[in-house]
Amino acid sequence: MGIRIAVLGAGAVGGMLGVLLAEAGHDVTMLASDRTSTAINVGGLTLRSARFGEVRARVPARPWLCSPVDALFVAVKAPDLLAALTRVPAGLVDGAAVVPLLNGVDHVPPLRAVFPGADVVPMTVSVEATRVAPGVVEHLSPFADYAISAAVPQRAVDPGAVLRDAGLDVDDSAPDEPTLLWRKLAFLGPFALLTTRAMEPIGPAREARPDLLDALVGEATAAAAAGGAAVDRDGVRNRLAAMPATMRSSMLKDAVAGATLELDAVAGPVLRAAPGGAPVTRGIVAEIAERAGG
Repeated sequence: MGIRIAVLGAGAVGGMLGVLLAEAGHDVTMLASDRTSTAINVGGLTLRSARFGEVRARVPARPWLCSPVDALFVAVKAPDLLAALTRVPAGLVDGAAVVPLLNGVDHVPPLRAVFPGADVVPMTVSVEATRVAPGVVEHLSPFADYAISAAVPQRAVDPGAVLRDAGLDVDDSAPDEPTLLWRKLAFLGPFALLTTRAMEPIGPAREARPDLLDALVGEATAAAAAGGAAVDRDGVRNRLAAMPATMRSSMLKDAVAGATLELDAVAGPVLRAAPGGAPVTRGIVAEIAERAGG
């Protein structure tokens, strides 16, 4: 039996999730800007994916949440979070599972403060997808990997089970929330910073400066340890080395498009937590920020 779900953010991750959850039989509402909501209400949501095929779903969209839900998936980018939360009256998610899918580690406490009556359940997602038009998402990678902490207690709505039922892969091996969030960030930070600095996909970027990649991984995993997370440095290195050469980070895509970069969400936790101040990360962040105009 389907549950009532709202997806806040209709970009690549949110749009893909909305299609798959609707196809799984859930009562899905997309929360997005006026322009995007109108496009979805007129043309529906479309996912083009080598893994899932071309899937179209008629999903209602609106600028604000207007009725209670059982689960709210938060799929906006970190710089847009506080503005996006104004679309969700807190009382309508009381007792619901609020599932943030943001990059970084700093977004969970604000969400718990904004939604004190909800059950905030952090998850992470690794997927290469692109919103090519409002309501249209191309899923470019063969994977769509979600992760949730094994420490999540029993609850009325299990976000991991909801996503598995929609055909998505969910890893629950992280023993706690800090490890869950830092496992993603210790991989994403080096990937995003190296590719955005080079303005190249991961293949040419890591080939040109393997020393920078190794230093970024070292600083990110040191910050993770300082944050109380167990992240395997060699595991991160091996994962980055195995990535298809053509993969581009979302930060690189944003830089090419002239969009706001998630620099603080991706690099800020490392700069604040790494012993020794993370000089390599700091230098690359400064270089990217200067090129982006501050």
